[in-house]
Amino acid sequence: MDRREFRRRLAQRPNSVRFEELERLLDLYGWDLDRSRGSHFGFRRGSEKIVIPRRRPHVLAVYVRLVLSRTGDDDE
Repeated sequence: MDRREFRRRLAQRPNSVRFEELERLLDLYGWDLDRSRGSHFGFRRGSEKIVIPRRRPHVLAVYVRLVLSRTGDDDE
């Protein structure tokens, strides 16, 4: 499955995305894990940064939408 298809599948269900899936999407778009402190994980790509708190079983939809918006520009 390519990164656009994976992104589309996550966009269809933002309320039930696991942290591991979001981490994989960020990795597919070139984001690297910069740091983690407690339950918060910081990802970096160039000068851009995203901090996502890890929750179980699912990440909050607001963070899923944030990641989708940051990875959407690369598709076209």
